Amino acid sequence: MVLLLLVVVALSGAGLVVDGGRALVARRHASNTAEASARAAVATATPVSGIDQADAVAAALDYATRAGVPALDVHVTVGVDFVTVTIVERRPTVFLILGGQQTMTVQASGTARVTYTD
Repeated sequence: MVLLLLVVVALSGAGLVVDGGRALVARRHASNTAEASARAAVATATPVSGIDQADAVAAALDYATRAGVPALDVHVTVGVDFVTVTIVERRPTVFLILGGQQTMTVQASGTARVTYTD
């Protein structure tokens, strides 16, 4: 009985370490991709016309999809002088599937602003 309890505790600990690490990696990827996608979107701005919404969204989606994120998991908000990109990442679990959780979901956002200098 004690051995069974130790096995359960060990598997739970392994699940937290392995799946927790995978969640951290997914969060970092989502964050890096969101920030870079926002920068790519802002790079389409011009001093004359500012940020064109269609161009900014297209640039952000292009960058995110090339980074491996499905377009449906990318949300782009375009403001007057900023672009915010929110990315949702879904990853399969390794150990937590034993407890019934098949996937984990993380979300991250990145914002870039347009600044013009003389």
